[in-house]
Order: sequence, then C-alpha cells, then structure tokens
Amino acid sequence: MHHTHQGLKSRSSVKTMVDSNAAHFDGLSSLITLGGFAIPARARFVAKFVGSSLFSSLTLGLVAGQTGAALFSCGPLIPFMAGSCIGYTWGCIGYWRQCKNMTMTYAKSYPKILAHSLCTNMLLVPPKDLALDGSSDVSETIKGTDSKMTLDEWIVEGGIGRLSYAILAAQSCEEDIQEMHKSERQKIVDKYSGGKE
Repeated sequence: MHHTHQGLKSRSSVKTMVDSNAAHFDGLSSLITLGGFAIPARARFVAKFVGSSLFSSLTLGLVAGQTGAALFSCGPLIPFMAGSCIGYTWGCIGYWRQCKNMTMTYAKSYPKILAHSLCTNMLLVPPKDLALDGSSDVSETIKGTDSKMTLDEWIVEGGIGRLSYAILAAQSCEEDIQEMHKSERQKIVDKYSGGKE
C-alpha cells in the first residue's frame, strides 16, 4: 500500500514536470510546429530580409573590392565597404518593393483572404463597408459612381503603418494562396491531359 502511494505520487510529480515543461515550450510552438514547420510572418519576413540584404551586400561588395584592387590604387577594402553599403541599401529597397507588390496583388486579387489574415493574425480589423469581392477594376472603369473603398485603397490610405501590418498578413496567407495556385494549375493540366486522351 505504501509502495502504491509512492508510485502514484511519483507519477503525479512526473506529470507535473511534463506539464510545466510543456508550458515552457508553448512559446516555441508558436515559432515552429513539429508537423509542418509553421514560421510566423514576422520571423519569415526577417529571415528573407536578412538573406536578401546580406546576399546583395556581399555580392556587390566583393565585385567592388575586386574592381578596386584591379583598377585603382586604393586597394580592395574601401571599394568593398562602399559596395557593401550600396548593395545592402539596394537589397533593402528591393525586398520592400517585392513585399509591397505582393501585398497589393493579394489585396486586389484575394481581398477576403488578406482581410481574414489581417483580422486573425495582426488583430487589425478592416471596416465592414469595404468591397471585398475583388471588383476594384469595375469601380475604376465606372467614373462618377459612389463605389465602396477596396481593401488595397484602404491599405494605402492608412500609410506606412497599415501597409506594414498588411505585408505581415500577406506573409501569413502566402502559403494558402500558393496552394490555391497549385490546385488551379493542376486543374488546367488535368484538362489538357484529359483532352489528349
């Protein structure tokens, strides 16, 4: 009886240790899930930003350093540093433009998905009277009509802050939209393969 009580006590202490360890790792589960390596939008943005700026900085720096060593008497270091600075700036601006273009494309083509991502991931709720049916082209062609504001117009109107949150929301739903593109492409391929048969 005494051994049984000790066994139950040790099991409960082990369970308590496991629960406390699980609570400590709850923060890690938001970064990486074991099933599919789900990375949060902020971490994904930072990783791609660092990779893009680092690659362009090193590439342009090495080219400038080699050019300075071969053609000028200043040696390779000063041209390398200048080229790295220019490359880093070029990489930053290029990656920002790429993210902004992707976000605006999603806002025009998939406004409901991006609005849902803004609500659930960024806790930024767009107004309910936005036109989320993807009919921005129609409102642009019909002049003089009272058309609802579209999601892309709402994002631009909010300035750099709203655009930043929209970019993170686009990063969050990027995989879902890519899956939609893959399924659409597969339907097109199936039609072609079915027609040939």
